[in-house]
Amino acid sequence: MRIFYFLFIILLSTTQYSFAQQQTLLKGMVTEIEVVSDSLNLAYSIYLPPNYTKATAPKVLFVLDPNGDGMRAARLFVSAIAGEEYVVVSNNFKLSKNLDSLDTNAQQAVTMMRDVFAKVALESGQVYITGLGSGAKTASALSYVLKNTAGILVIDDIYFAEQYIEQASGNAVIGVVGDSSPSYYQMANHFNMMKSLNNYNELYTYSDTGAWPSANFLGILINRLNHFQADRFNLQVADSIWQRNYKSDLEALDKLVLKGEYLTAYDLSQDLKSDYRGNVSLDKLKDFYKDLRRTDAYKTAKRANRSGNLQELLLLEDIQYFLDEDITLANFENLGYWDSRISNFKNSADNATMANEQKVAHRMLGYISYTIEDFLTLNKVGLIPQRIFGNVLATMLDARDYQAYLNIISLSAQDDDDNTAYFYLEELLKQGYTDYESLYAIPETTTLKIKPTYNQIIANYLGKSKF
Repeated sequence: MRIFYFLFIILLSTTQYSFAQQQTLLKGMVTEIEVVSDSLNLAYSIYLPPNYTKATAPKVLFVLDPNGDGMRAARLFVSAIAGEEYVVVSNNFKLSKNLDSLDTNAQQAVTMMRDVFAKVALESGQVYITGLGSGAKTASALSYVLKNTAGILVIDDIYFAEQYIEQASGNAVIGVVGDSSPSYYQMANHFNMMKSLNNYNELYTYSDTGAWPSANFLGILINRLNHFQADRFNLQVADSIWQRNYKSDLEALDKLVLKGEYLTAYDLSQDLKSDYRGNVSLDKLKDFYKDLRRTDAYKTAKRANRSGNLQELLLLEDIQYFLDEDITLANFENLGYWDSRISNFKNSADNATMANEQKVAHRMLGYISYTIEDFLTLNKVGLIPQRIFGNVLATMLDARDYQAYLNIISLSAQDDDDNTAYFYLEELLKQGYTDYESLYAIPETTTLKIKPTYNQIIANYLGKSKF
């Protein structure tokens, strides 16, 4: 798959820093930091625990927020780890959603991390990384190349590089995916594979999509990563810490139930039994999941999940088979079928009165989108009909995916298919595209862009043309 990790190795060894101004790091509160590297200007927010000293180097948690709201994200995780001695760091710069920008996102994250390592004394082997959305992709990508990470927590997205999976097999990774997340199947596939390599991987489903979970829920997950770390390396954990974490986890489970997260709460209670066995009395935890199993709400959620799973599995198998086949064969005759399928999924995704169907539709649209994106990212040369087909599907998924139209025009020109190029040029302009100059800078269109039909279409919509 995408080979970007050599960049990381270079970054880890060569990045140089200078500072816009000397900044004091304050204990017990979140501070904003400016860092200037040889090629990047970045800012991040950092929290030092009240008792921080260089002599008592704490753990560090890097939080990758997709929107660059580092102050808010850092404060959320400070709340989540209340009582724990962590340095918490979060980015104040946005992370791109585009998969092709993963290198850039990783470069920025590594620059931020190295700056923190230069400023703050940290405990060796106690580096935790978490991210949401594009931040989760970046965090998981880093897990392939950064050694000695204590744990990775990914929320609502993941970067999955199957041929490099062995490099990441030593990491402890917990994932949370929204039950209507477009990344649902991608994350499920990743964790199914990772579970076959080690026991320190777990995926949980949650009702929220595209947002950080509550501090209580995050606190449980971070505690679990700590438990994994202790078990992996036979670390001694004080009884007081076991008791404190146990108490906070039980409180968090209760709050999950109050939010209606019955299945997630039950799954977590089962997993926590193994974490705490031999370290605390499990009576309260056993009482929790026994009581939960008896509730009508849990039983109803369990039945709905079971009945829906089989139907969804059959639907997914259908989509997988035909999508893979049609992309491979560039089966343009089936575009009508996919237009109908995608339209139906979109309608279901917008129908809040049918909650289960709505969730399934979001997941199916996400699977189709990911499959297309992955194919196009992996195949940037050759396979012109297949790439045209993939980009056409992308326009069906998102009529405002301007780059997909531009790609089709370029590929069609290479394939000497002027009519297809003209059709998608007009479709692009119908969607409100107004970047006049870019229409004459599309790669591989030297001959196409001087033809009268091409220019007439542009003039019809933009009022002018070059030729």
